[in-house]
Parts: sequence; structure tokens; C-alpha cells
Amino acid sequence: MHPLRRTIGLGLAAGLLTLAAAGPASAAAPLVTTWENDVDAPYFDCGTFVANGVWHVTHVLTIYVANDGTPIRDREKVEFTGSFVNHATGASISDSGQSMWFDTLDADGNFLTTMLNTVRRSDYFKAAGRIDFQSGAHHGVDRFDVNIPAACAALGA
Repeated sequence: MHPLRRTIGLGLAAGLLTLAAAGPASAAAPLVTTWENDVDAPYFDCGTFVANGVWHVTHVLTIYVANDGTPIRDREKVEFTGSFVNHATGASISDSGQSMWFDTLDADGNFLTTMLNTVRRSDYFKAAGRIDFQSGAHHGVDRFDVNIPAACAALGA
């Protein structure tokens, strides 16, 4: 599982705990939780070094509930701005984008279905599309892997 998705799961768990504490008076209103974090993690291998993804990430998690307060679905908007970095030389390539997660939930808050819409903006990496995690179907354009050699060269490989 990708580290960013694990972070999202932690946010959902925190949101569900907050929802449980809110009580029936606000059961039909969606719960919105926001937070930010910074990431500096290995992302792709350039042979002589690993390029790290260094981003500032903002999250907006909205949990929708039935009238009885049971969570039924969520939507999380994740925006990131930063760069891919060769920490040994300080060389970097700007990178930003947005991911929008759509989940349906069972009565215990477990994921039933997940869809992801994503857009990445970078001089080297272009991606936009939708992923259905149930079927594995991807619709859109993802030029990430194709451009790794050029990105590694720009970072000093």
C-alpha cells in the first residue's frame, strides 16, 4: 500500500472517531476534517541515487452518514505541492497534483468500494485519470514510468 494511502486511512479512522463522539444531533450532516502534513520519502530509483518525493500535502476528508449516524461513504481531496529531489546534489524537479478518493463504507466504516481521480502536474510527469480499485480498470493518461530516465538525468544521474 502506498504511504500516502495509509495516511488517508488514518484520517478516515480519526474522522470516524470524531463522528461517533458527535452524537445523533448531527448524524445526518457530513463530517468534514482537514489536516496538513509534509512528506519526504523515496519515490523512484535512478540507479546511482533514489529520488525522493518532497511535498506539502493538504487533506479534506468528508464523511457522509445515514440519518442514524452510520457512515455510508466518504470523499477525500488530497492536494500536494513540492518536488522530486536528489538529496545528494540538491537538484529538484517541481511536482504537484491532486487526488480525489471516493469510498463507499459498510456499517463499521470499512471500505466496500474505492475510486480515485488523480491529476499530476510536472515538467516530466503527466498523469490524469480514474482508477476503479474493484476492477483494476484505469482510464486516462499516465506517463510517469516512461519519463523516469529523463527525470533522473535532470536530477543528476
